[in-house]
Amino acid sequence: MTRRHRPPSPSIRQQIEALRRERRLAPLRAQQTALARILDDLNAVGALEVVRDTRFSPRLCHGPRGIDGLTPVPWVAAVIWHRPAGYFGYKTLTLLGVWAYHAADGAEAPPVLSVGAKQLSYSAPFFDPEAYHKLIRRGYDVYYRDDGAPPAEAKRCAVLTYTPDERLALREALAAALLACAQ
Repeated sequence: MTRRHRPPSPSIRQQIEALRRERRLAPLRAQQTALARILDDLNAVGALEVVRDTRFSPRLCHGPRGIDGLTPVPWVAAVIWHRPAGYFGYKTLTLLGVWAYHAADGAEAPPVLSVGAKQLSYSAPFFDPEAYHKLIRRGYDVYYRDDGAPPAEAKRCAVLTYTPDERLALREALAAALLACAQ
């Protein structure tokens, strides 16, 4: 009895393609890891928690949460999201946070920190208040479409350049910029 050759199952092909894709993206992921360490060194999440607790109602503001992306350049961010009060407050969500990325000229340039806010419009086909109020605590991306990329220059409250020697001064400047941006 002879055995016939069977092509590999689609799942194996998909796994191989996923591994190849991850190998191609490994240098970019390494840049993201370094940028995430910078946000951790600057206590970006702690500063966002202070803003959330001092500036917004706990029922209207959620987070912080870490997000990342690879386009147009590798970036990472720590964000909180809040909405206005009222029944129709769900229609607009404000994303407030700090984004870390390298300038367009490559990873050799010092990292840039952008503090800013973005306005997001509700994108689900209908509004179910019960589900909305439960799921919005976990993440904003269920009801609002956004790639998470850094905000446009007009929406940035502060742009800082990271240098390890000035980490403590940058930590204070970052916290102050977040508080000012939350006004």
